Amino acid sequence: MEAAWQPVHHMEPYRMQRRLNPNAPQIVEVRTDVPAAWAGWSFSANGRHLVSPDRDRITPERLAGILWRDSMELRRAGLHSRREAEKPVRRGPVKVVVVDLADWHARNVGSRAG
Repeated sequence: MEAAWQPVHHMEPYRMQRRLNPNAPQIVEVRTDVPAAWAGWSFSANGRHLVSPDRDRITPERLAGILWRDSMELRRAGLHSRREAEKPVRRGPVKVVVVDLADWHARNVGSRAG
């Protein structure tokens, strides 16, 4: 006969439930404060998709593929991380010249034969 079930405190509750009954559905209830940018995001009922506030769905495999592609594009550009890519680029001063369109046209195109 198997030994009585012993609680494993370092395991998440759903994993302990699975040890009690391997055929039980996996139920994950996460209660945590999330940053405001993640407000409205959830998991689908079957847990296979991450669902945006606009009801767009993405699988873990698709999300991993998007992140991999982003990483490869950064690597190709010679950057090491997204943080490095998002650093503000300092450029020199920009000279703005305001020219009247009629003056520019007369000077560059000439006047029409009339």
